[in-house]
Amino acid sequence: MDELQRLWTVKEAANGHGLFAAADIKPGLLIIQEAPLLTVSREEAQSGSEHIGIPAKTGLLTAEDQSRMMDLYHNPSKLREFAEFQGRPCPGAPHIDSAVALAKFYTNAATITTGDLDAGLFPTFCRMNHSCMPNTSWGYDEVSGTMQVYASREIRHGEELTDAYTELARPRARRLKELANWGFQCECLVCEGPDAEEHETRRRQVWRINEILNLYDAHKRKSGKERPVFAEMPKTDEEALRLAEESAALLQAEGLVEELGAAYGRCAKFARAAGLFKLADEYDEKEFEILVLTTGECSP
Repeated sequence: MDELQRLWTVKEAANGHGLFAAADIKPGLLIIQEAPLLTVSREEAQSGSEHIGIPAKTGLLTAEDQSRMMDLYHNPSKLREFAEFQGRPCPGAPHIDSAVALAKFYTNAATITTGDLDAGLFPTFCRMNHSCMPNTSWGYDEVSGTMQVYASREIRHGEELTDAYTELARPRARRLKELANWGFQCECLVCEGPDAEEHETRRRQVWRINEILNLYDAHKRKSGKERPVFAEMPKTDEEALRLAEESAALLQAEGLVEELGAAYGRCAKFARAAGLFKLADEYDEKEFEILVLTTGECSP
């Protein structure tokens, strides 16, 4: 058995099946390293030829891998989206409908932002369910050609492994709108738990601060000045730093590790622009610590 596979097991979950920790897992530990079954290149995505390519590539898979793919859940709306391909068997796999193959792929595929690839289907990784307070971070490693998943905090034996299907530091209504793409409504503790109102208040404030700081950055780049364009916008980089620090504190309270790393980077930027170089270095170090945690410096 693969050493990494000893860290998780597939079990029934609230939404079908999920991955669960088969041992206590330390922060920063590599949990999954998986090559894709299928990929779509940027060229295919831009030309629209993936609708032909995915069924053709499905037909080239081994019988075992075809079975793994067909065992995956697909959103019924995705099947309707590809209705024009229904009744067309995948080349080389007459028992698999092209519309079903497309629906399986686009319900479960992960976006890839490096190299020449646009998306990939990773049949173990995609079994991880969503949470608005996930305990893992993930990314595609171009060198090894694999999806890599790391523990972003301590995970106890038996705890479900979760990731984020959407941007988390924003109001629930915005998260739910995007999650509808997977055909479910999130009922995690952040959304439906006893402290849901507090989570919503903090995340709404983080989202508001990010919008203000984005405007501040855009205005400063355009004008080269710190002059505000509306009352809530910071007047100086030091004021922007205070807002960024507020956002970081809220993200820490929310347990959003990757977002906290990005917030520390923003704090460092504003501190440096304000001439607070020692403080900027401190925030750089905090950002780096989270980068190490979420990209994996540990090994099983």
